[in-house]
Amino acid sequence: MIARYVFIILIVCLITGCGGGSQSEEPVPEQPAVSDSDNENGSDSDGGGDGSSDDSSSGSDQDSGNDSDNDSSDEAKPPVIAIKIDSDTFKQGEIVKVKVEVTEQGSESFSFAWQQLSGPEIALTTTDSLEFTASNNSTALDEKYHFLVTVTNSAGLSSQQEVRFSVLKDMNDIQAARLLHQASFGPTYNEILAVTGKSYEQWLDDQFNLPITYHSPLVENYPDRDEPNQINRIDAWWKASLNAEDQLRQRVAFALSEIFVVSDLNTSLSGEPEGMAAYYDILLENAFGNYRDLLKQVTLSPVMGVYLSHLGNEKADPERNIRPDENYAREVMQLFTIGLNELNLNGMNKQDENGEIIPTYGQTEIEGFAKVFTGWTFAYSARWSRPSRNYTLPMQAFEDYHSRAEKTLLNGEVIPANTSAEQSLEIALDNLFNHDNVAPFISKQLIQRLITSNPSPGYVERVAMVFNDNGEGVRGDLAATVKAIYLDNEARGLATPLAHFGKIKEPLLKTVQFWRVFNAKTLNHRYYTWNLSSTYGQGPLQSPSVFNFFRPDFKPGELASTEFVAPELQIANDAALIGIINTHYADLVWRVAERHDELNENSLYLYMQADHDLINMNGLSAVLDKYDLLFFAGNMSQEMRQALIDMDEFFASRDSYQRISNLVYLISISPEFTLQQ
Repeated sequence: MIARYVFIILIVCLITGCGGGSQSEEPVPEQPAVSDSDNENGSDSDGGGDGSSDDSSSGSDQDSGNDSDNDSSDEAKPPVIAIKIDSDTFKQGEIVKVKVEVTEQGSESFSFAWQQLSGPEIALTTTDSLEFTASNNSTALDEKYHFLVTVTNSAGLSSQQEVRFSVLKDMNDIQAARLLHQASFGPTYNEILAVTGKSYEQWLDDQFNLPITYHSPLVENYPDRDEPNQINRIDAWWKASLNAEDQLRQRVAFALSEIFVVSDLNTSLSGEPEGMAAYYDILLENAFGNYRDLLKQVTLSPVMGVYLSHLGNEKADPERNIRPDENYAREVMQLFTIGLNELNLNGMNKQDENGEIIPTYGQTEIEGFAKVFTGWTFAYSARWSRPSRNYTLPMQAFEDYHSRAEKTLLNGEVIPANTSAEQSLEIALDNLFNHDNVAPFISKQLIQRLITSNPSPGYVERVAMVFNDNGEGVRGDLAATVKAIYLDNEARGLATPLAHFGKIKEPLLKTVQFWRVFNAKTLNHRYYTWNLSSTYGQGPLQSPSVFNFFRPDFKPGELASTEFVAPELQIANDAALIGIINTHYADLVWRVAERHDELNENSLYLYMQADHDLINMNGLSAVLDKYDLLFFAGNMSQEMRQALIDMDEFFASRDSYQRISNLVYLISISPEFTLQQ
């Protein structure tokens, strides 16, 4: 054993003393234990440990160290790669080329493997370049592409890199005009030109991000009065509708105002213009928010509370013969959330085993919700009996007047006895919000108000699915819902055309478009318009009842035997039609500013100079091309065009002002302009 230890010490001395290593080298790994046989072999080969043996051993170690260094410097490494692409956005029909650049590749060979992670499927290659034509398929959705490329060198080592880009579905002028006809209060010519070249999603996203044009700040007094009047509230609506940049929000809020109806027409609310404007601002603020938030704010609006009589609603008191008012309880279910019958996701009625429709609620649920809406009155009221009458702030609860009884809601859910007013409200609104009917019921009505009176069941279902889940697990996202409404192939005309597609333009909205196109204004910047309900059959927040100006399921006699509806025709009576025709003539012929030598400061005028110049410089055909885009979104029929040519021939000897005025007037009363497609 002693000889064995001496041998180990000798070996260590030879290694550390021969200069074969240095301080910078890796430590020598621990040597394995030496066996007896090793010892014998070592003794036989040692030869007494002379200098030559030391030199040989030292040289061998030195060579070994150099070899190790060489291996380290020449070790194979994965390729260094970079992605070259011209842009992160492309338009339909453009060539997309993605190239992989390998730096310092020398003469080494590489292989390329492409993997597509998202986007419409394309043919992949095994080269360093991926090239294809940006999709021009039939969808309005921008396409998001995502690829992973793997580059492998001859040593089998690989590097990966991702690349993302989008293909934008840019609109031509006709597509832009069609979108703006549906999504604004009527486009101006410059707005159509500005949107042309953008994608549908770009324009919608831009509109979602614009600041809100509230109506309340636009409510002004008469110059000689201390408080605003109803006409000042309507003046504010005109100012926002005509001039606001956030046209999509204004248009959607108007649609919501015909679902969540309040009215100051011949009601006590006619003397509350600031409260009415505040209510409209709730619709504006929540137009792209969450439906659950909208439902709560509408419910607690004192304007709604007065209109549907749940403000000041008391718990039952048999001695005083008081029962909870059931008005809002009925309408919040029938009109604002679930409707009368159980619905499939596509908006069609469900049926029981006998083929009968299934009611959504009964008297038990009405009484349950009526109890929920007890104990609420104006904010900051000193006492229940002394309300503050503040119409601009949400209502507040007085617990002493709230029913503490058990409350039965939809689907058998029960609010326990002794639940507070605020807790009861939250539970009740959640109960309504989460009912299966809400998505198809609200989605279909929004489609009807914005796009078409008779959407296909598939269209309703696709939008309702987004209402139920915006893609991130959120229910009731109205921005996502609105986006789905406008980007659906049926709305964009990219699906199989439906013979019944489209909707009748509401009379008020026809006027708004002409006023926007021809920059209608007064010298004192006020829009004082009286008797809108008799002139147009409608006015903003001036419905004759909670059921709106027209019912979503209204059928005129001509459609009675069909499955189709035409809601807007419910107000197309003789008196209204005559009033609208006369109003258009007054606006478009008599009130053209260029036809007057002097302007009255209180009178509203339309300005048509640009079109007068166009017909004088470029002729009638140029004007008709412009009007085709502006008023018909490129769908003017040859018959309509010929009618306009005939009209112009009748006025050929007149000045350009009369020619333009009468052309526009004929458009205003034409069936083609009345139909939004």
